[in-house]
Amino acid sequence: MRVRLIVGSVILAVVSGSGVMAFNNSPYAAKSVKEVMKIAHKDGLLKKIQGGSASDEEKKQLLDLYVDMLEGEPKKGDKAEYLAKTNALVVSAVKVVLGKEGALDELKKTSDCMACHSKHK
Repeated sequence: MRVRLIVGSVILAVVSGSGVMAFNNSPYAAKSVKEVMKIAHKDGLLKKIQGGSASDEEKKQLLDLYVDMLEGEPKKGDKAEYLAKTNALVVSAVKVVLGKEGALDELKKTSDCMACHSKHK
């Protein structure tokens, strides 16, 4: 698990250096975990991406939202565990943005709602 955190941090550093993180000033940027959940999950952005019909801009929007969630605080539970789970989301979203093979399958696994909600909501 520690390796994933390190890998995720490295990926974020690389991606932020290439300009992808510029989306923080977009009108889609969320400020709270609740807003991220609404936009990314309840409004259907994640499903559109998992279904393969999302644009590159929508994929970047999801990445931006998950970074906002990574910076947020869990309502309850262990913060380190929360960070590990949200880091995995960010890493899988980066892979989707980059078009890596198997990225959508990984995103489906890391975006399991109950894995987080049962411990952190």
